[in-house]
Amino acid sequence: MAKDYQSFRKELERLRGQVDGADVLRVIDSLIKQLDREREENSRKLNRLSENVRSLDSRLLNVENSQLFRMLHRASRHLRGWTNRDPYVRHARAQSDDLDYKLWIEREALATPPGHWFMDAIAKLDYLPRFSVLLAVDRPRREWLEMAIASILRQSYPHVEICICDDACAEPWVSAFLEERARADSRIHFVRSARRMGPSSSLNRAEILAGGDYIALTDQHDVLSRHTFYYAAEALQETRFDLLYADEDQLGPTGVRERPRFKPDWSPDLLDTTMYLGRLLIFSKDALHRLRGFQSEFDGAHAYDLALRLAENRPSVFHIPRVLSSARPDHAFPEQERRAIQAALHRRACPAMVEDGPDASSFRIHRKLLGTPLVSLIICSRTARLLENCLQSIDRLTAYPVREIVVVQHKTGDDAAMERLLDRSHCVRVSHAGPFDFASMNNRGAQAASGEILVFVNDDVNPLNATWLNQLIAQAQRPEVGVVGAQLVYPSGLIQHAGIAIGIMDGTGHPQRGTSGAGTSGAGFWSWSNHARNVSAVTGACMAIRRQVFEELSGFDTSFPVNYNDVDLCLRARQAGYEVIYEPAAKLEHYESRTRAPGVSWQERELWHERWGEFLAKGDPYYSRHLAGNREDCSLSDG
Repeated sequence: MAKDYQSFRKELERLRGQVDGADVLRVIDSLIKQLDREREENSRKLNRLSENVRSLDSRLLNVENSQLFRMLHRASRHLRGWTNRDPYVRHARAQSDDLDYKLWIEREALATPPGHWFMDAIAKLDYLPRFSVLLAVDRPRREWLEMAIASILRQSYPHVEICICDDACAEPWVSAFLEERARADSRIHFVRSARRMGPSSSLNRAEILAGGDYIALTDQHDVLSRHTFYYAAEALQETRFDLLYADEDQLGPTGVRERPRFKPDWSPDLLDTTMYLGRLLIFSKDALHRLRGFQSEFDGAHAYDLALRLAENRPSVFHIPRVLSSARPDHAFPEQERRAIQAALHRRACPAMVEDGPDASSFRIHRKLLGTPLVSLIICSRTARLLENCLQSIDRLTAYPVREIVVVQHKTGDDAAMERLLDRSHCVRVSHAGPFDFASMNNRGAQAASGEILVFVNDDVNPLNATWLNQLIAQAQRPEVGVVGAQLVYPSGLIQHAGIAIGIMDGTGHPQRGTSGAGTSGAGFWSWSNHARNVSAVTGACMAIRRQVFEELSGFDTSFPVNYNDVDLCLRARQAGYEVIYEPAAKLEHYESRTRAPGVSWQERELWHERWGEFLAKGDPYYSRHLAGNREDCSLSDG
């Protein structure tokens, strides 16, 4: 606005110097004076608005910091914890989720353009890739196989073919049915194996028939959305990705769509723990040939093995954030999946063990530490009682021995108890006077620390397992990793932090905060809170970072003294090319907002949106756009 005013006024001054008539000059002078008056009035209004916002902000902070508000907030958390454990409430929430998803499907159907729109859009595409869909057929249910094939043939995008290998099915109808379909439709290519080969060899044989630029893998019983390959072609217009994948749901016993799996964008760390990509995978033919196809030693987990091998070569991957596939229930092959992960770790020369994960067909990677680096735990505190509890719990429940503790003491005037505690605790001590300033205090703590790895810990956090620090160190030692965060839970057991998503709530949010976690009723439609994965940011309440990275990023930005400084650090780490990792195997209890008063100031909020507004507008790549942005319960968006 200021630039517009200046340019407009300058133009009036220019015109004033070029005209001679007295009447015209009076008009121009009048316009300039009116413009100046309006600018002054608008400036006064803006100042009054700013003061009112600051006043309102101060009042809201006072309310949030009041004893009554904090007591009600704690009571609310306890109530949520109780209701999440009640089986009747959980059953009711599961039914509510089913209804919500049914309504969501209806809204999506209404928002989908008509068929002629897709025809026009396809005609405008510059690149028209051909897709070859591979099907390995083995003891199928006839009606399900017919539905799967029909869903491929009815695609709105025309350049699609099906390449089928019958893996020596004993049922005579299978080969007769497939031969008849192949004779009737030139888009179907069919071959039958004389003896059973297994899914990998069957898919490799089907791929020989493929003439497409891209090879799509799906299950013999799964049903594809009508516009699956249009959206795939659309995604390939500017970049020829190595791999495309999409969101999916399941078909229940009666054929009703349920249990959607909304996925993050490409997350190689999540892939290392579970085959989150799903069953619909679209590989470029070149990438598939570079990988030399499917390997029969991993039958049952052959697609997982292929994706893990692809991940090792810095692939270009695109996530289509649409539900494009509906899967039938299928058998899991956890041992083959475990072997595929172990083989990947071996290829990468990564010393680690594969352990069982939080749910079926998921795993945890227990990485071996590289040496015994000194680790500095940096704790800002002003309350002796909180700090003493924190120090005792760290001492009692931390297996990693090569550590020091740096306490940044926030002096508040009554520090006798804190001084006595620090005298007997043998900590490195740093003093901070003045208002609470998390960024400056932690930066000073880092300067006083001697460790190769810095771990910032709030004084209201207590470890819940002895290997928590080992898990953070092992992730932080990886050269591609910049920042690592832990899983934090409330005393009730409900999730407080499982990674931070940007662009939701007031710029940042904690998905599944206040729920009992992925895979449980009341946890919403997000399945990943108990899996190690790539995230946009993690909380500074428990955050690990190599000293070299911390110094490269110039530490926490003191422009954010209280809020956003941890997320800002993570986003700057990502800008510098580092990954930010959430590690749920490091689990701690967090009381939240006992280290400092809760609430966000107007100035910090404005600076946050000014600096990162472009990123916030794009949405978080690791959080589904289909989930509500004004809540943290991972419920579906209203539209």
